Amino acid sequence: MSAHPAEQSIVTFVRSLHQAVDRANDAALDRGAHIDCKAECSHCCNARVEAIAPEIFLIAEELAQRPAPAFAEMVDRLQARITASDQEALPWSHRKSCPFLEDHLCSIYPVRPATCRKGHSTNAGKCAAHAPEIPQNLDMILNAEALIKGTSGAYRQRGFDGSAHELVRAVLIALLDPTAQARWFNGEHVFDAAAPESHDRTAQPQIKNAAH
Repeated sequence: MSAHPAEQSIVTFVRSLHQAVDRANDAALDRGAHIDCKAECSHCCNARVEAIAPEIFLIAEELAQRPAPAFAEMVDRLQARITASDQEALPWSHRKSCPFLEDHLCSIYPVRPATCRKGHSTNAGKCAAHAPEIPQNLDMILNAEALIKGTSGAYRQRGFDGSAHELVRAVLIALLDPTAQARWFNGEHVFDAAAPESHDRTAQPQIKNAAH
């Protein structure tokens, strides 16, 4: 799935959202906020994650650049997750781990969506105990939510789908439908359709490298 430079720049604009959320989190930590999260602490990686279309396309681009066997394995993992229809009805602590999680680490960390970037806990013990409510820093949450809402609104004002979509299903669509990004650029709501089935799991879409 190749992209016109103008189209690709509109997709990669969402990197500014990610940078802004990261900066807001760092500023909160500088003001004395405490979070208990650390590498390999992945309790929250069972929760439902939503992302907007440009974030989904960035993730699809990263996955499409992986070697064919790794790409095919990831497609299988995504497909298995969305066909486990009972997952959506389960509490977050009983859901299967995110298919992007490998050895308790996020395999798409540099391009993870803003929803993941805002996620944190001030008490990892409660996460480990699967507490119904996880304590979080209110300023960090509110700042991130405002940034996400503003970015989504900016895309909608330009005529693009700026709504949030369930991450796993949407990424599978972006990977298996080579027309998805171009159709989104033309104003279609491409993630409202059913996720396509994969016939050739090793056939990777051709995605143009994003401008950094």
